[in-house]
Amino acid sequence: MHTVTTTKEKAPTKKSTAENGSTNVGMYLTTVEAAKYLNLSRQFLEAARYRADGTGPPYIKLERAVRYRRSALDAWMTAHEHSPERPLVVATGRLANGLPR
Repeated sequence: MHTVTTTKEKAPTKKSTAENGSTNVGMYLTTVEAAKYLNLSRQFLEAARYRADGTGPPYIKLERAVRYRRSALDAWMTAHEHSPERPLVVATGRLANGLPR
């Protein structure tokens, strides 16, 4: 007698948009997805929303649901980009090396 063994195939798991690399600019991300997309912690984004001082990325709030637009996240990151041509300005209005702007 032959014994037949069957293996149960796993159904493919659905990846979130942050994991599958979708480039749809109109896509809305949850806080967890936005954090993964930006390589930041969920807590960082939540704290930035709580501070409400404009230092965090823009978000959309519908009732208790919070969503981030991917294009807004990209723009926010670009606005925080520093390079030798664009030196870091600290809160005092002086450059990071102490010289006035």
